[in-house]
Amino acid sequence: MWSFDDEENKNIPENGEEPTGEPEKEPQGEPAGHDDFEERDPFSRGGDFYKSYSGGGEGGKPPKKSPRKSGVIPAVLLCAVILILTVATVYMMRDNFSLSGLFNSKNTTESTKDSGGITGTSGTLAPGATTSGTKATAPGITTGTTGTTSAQTAPGISSGTVGTPVLPSYVYWDAATVEKCLNASVLIKVENVGSGSGVIYEQHEQFGYILTNYHVVSNNSNPITVTLFSGEELPATYIYGDESNDIAVIKIEKSDCVCAEISASPVSYMMPVMVIGNALGKGFNTTQGVVSAPASEVTFSSTYETMTLIQVDAAVNSGNSGGGLFNTAGQLVGIVNAKLSGTSSSGALIESMGYAIPMPTVMKCVNDLRDFGYVKGVARLGVSVQNYLKTGNYSANAIVVTAITPGGSAEAAGIREKDIIHSINGEAITSFETLKKMLTAYSVGDEIDVVILRPTASAEKQSHPYYYMRECEELKIKLRFTDFDPNVQ
Repeated sequence: MWSFDDEENKNIPENGEEPTGEPEKEPQGEPAGHDDFEERDPFSRGGDFYKSYSGGGEGGKPPKKSPRKSGVIPAVLLCAVILILTVATVYMMRDNFSLSGLFNSKNTTESTKDSGGITGTSGTLAPGATTSGTKATAPGITTGTTGTTSAQTAPGISSGTVGTPVLPSYVYWDAATVEKCLNASVLIKVENVGSGSGVIYEQHEQFGYILTNYHVVSNNSNPITVTLFSGEELPATYIYGDESNDIAVIKIEKSDCVCAEISASPVSYMMPVMVIGNALGKGFNTTQGVVSAPASEVTFSSTYETMTLIQVDAAVNSGNSGGGLFNTAGQLVGIVNAKLSGTSSSGALIESMGYAIPMPTVMKCVNDLRDFGYVKGVARLGVSVQNYLKTGNYSANAIVVTAITPGGSAEAAGIREKDIIHSINGEAITSFETLKKMLTAYSVGDEIDVVILRPTASAEKQSHPYYYMRECEELKIKLRFTDFDPNVQ
């Protein structure tokens, strides 16, 4: 085995005789030059490259160099030159590459990759690749802003250039944001009534104030229990509400509530949203979707109210009423209050049509209730009515005034109890739905023409509604909507 000590390189037999000129053969069964390094590596100890010096010449010394033969080093250099020229020739024959980039000690231009997986280097880029030194993005992947890091990058989606993550076109909800929304949400249980949801929106001294729907809590004396996301249960108290806006406020005694941030921006088509609530009374749950329509007119069969609501395709179920509709920033954009279910008039199944009250509507309602005790600016008649006329054993559809609100629009116009509201601006009024839907088109200060049928002594003697109304006095009056407290009895 070759060593760097000339004395050790002398292959002296044990009997002290000079070598015969023939290299000593190693035992069969062990390959020549075997040691701890790879046998075919010419730069490791004991390989064939060094074995050629173990015999021949005098005293085991390497043979003298012939002046006509080149040494090992020139041979190696020659081979290296030939190899380099061969490789250079091959590279020059390839398209899109230049020889100037071949001998660079370090390629400092970052490779680019397009959606097809083609990678280029310095020089002309491979077909389909993007500009050198940038990162292309696959279809459906949105590049982030340089120097920012997103917490919403999907698992398995790698970032592009350092500090420029790529985000998926669909939404990944940040865990911290979702948790904050959950901590601002509550479950509501009204004894002997049912379950619903709510959102803590304000902290004042030792109380937390919660938004929910009027149809969840209403103004009754039934005990209300609120459950926080932490599991803590607290009694709640009804503060105020408005049936026409379907908004109510309750409060709990707790000084460290997590309050939802209310969005100041309007919603838009296809905006991602999340619903948090107590679906089917089974506890906290989240669903996500998009805004299908920012402003949809919906008329409720139970109250005959027509409201302008946010339509979403996120799953909404019983128990979600009063719960929050959040955007991706964790801001409250609406209060969930309805959904369409069942089948359409053509028999088609209705799916993914949930609704929420927009926050501008909610907060105007809440602020007015707090400051004035009622919602201002709403066109109200100021009457209580029933939707039928009964005489003797017969009844018919008619809007009959049963009570007048003091200081209201109807009282100022001269409307009385038992009057029948026959038409408004020429449109016949035969149901609550027609009347309430019509009123939503007006504001305080507007004037309308109202035709009423006022009963006479002759009408009171009739046993059939048709004859009763025929004997009533028809009056045409002007009614101007005024702002008043509808709660005054």
